[in-house]
Amino acid sequence: MNDERKRLMAWQPGAAGFNRDDTILAVGLQCRTKRFPVSDVLDCLGVPDRAAGSSSAGHLVYFYSGDADIAPMFDVTDGRVVEFGTIARFQENAQRVDPETGEKISFNLLDEMKPFNESAFK
Repeated sequence: MNDERKRLMAWQPGAAGFNRDDTILAVGLQCRTKRFPVSDVLDCLGVPDRAAGSSSAGHLVYFYSGDADIAPMFDVTDGRVVEFGTIARFQENAQRVDPETGEKISFNLLDEMKPFNESAFK
């Protein structure tokens, strides 16, 4: 994995030899230290498959073929991508507390995400 990580960390916009999946992973790995502006991520990756929130506090999800059960997810704060990881696609992947009972309720965050709203992420 070290050779693959080096290759992904060397990616730059327009670099040859990177398919969509490679580019998603490269941008994600690099944003952990560089904190890319959302606009740069969108320029490199295009419109996300799912989104939640806004550029103040939101998430962008891209589906890729690397593993059908997970999807890369970018966390956005103050107009910058601040974290990158993966999210389970077809099972419960988040929890919230029921305000009436105080009970933790598990759910799939992707079910609550909407199509990308460009104006919310500008």
